[in-house]
Amino acid sequence: MLFVADSMLGKLARYLRIMGYDTFYQPRYPDQRLSELVREGRILLTRNRATARLYSNSIFIDRDLVKDQLKVVDSTLRLARDHRNWFSRCLICDSPLYKAEEQVARENVPDFVFFKYPQRILSCPTCKRFFWPGTHRQRMVERLKDWGF
Repeated sequence: MLFVADSMLGKLARYLRIMGYDTFYQPRYPDQRLSELVREGRILLTRNRATARLYSNSIFIDRDLVKDQLKVVDSTLRLARDHRNWFSRCLICDSPLYKAEEQVARENVPDFVFFKYPQRILSCPTCKRFFWPGTHRQRMVERLKDWGF
């Protein structure tokens, strides 16, 4: 499943990315950009009832809390519970993550991270950020599990 989240659903987009879903998101969209993304086959997630009516491939999100927004998407599409895909996409730009080369990781992450997670450091080829399974990630996993995912 491919998603596009409107400008009011940044946190939802982030959590869908955490779960491994390709989710396009921008804080602002130029005219017709949403239409283009929906035509490409993405499911539109929107907080705007009128916008949802314009597209047959859309889900109107009428909840405020991200956990409830995820439940709306889940009740409509039945999101996968396969945790192997979690943390496989960049949380910032949505690109697929790859295992960081050892020397590149050593130069770009704190020493304690490199020595604790040498084989588990991922990098984003687009925005050049690095990710590893630290406490922030563990809190996100616990939160998603508490929410039923």
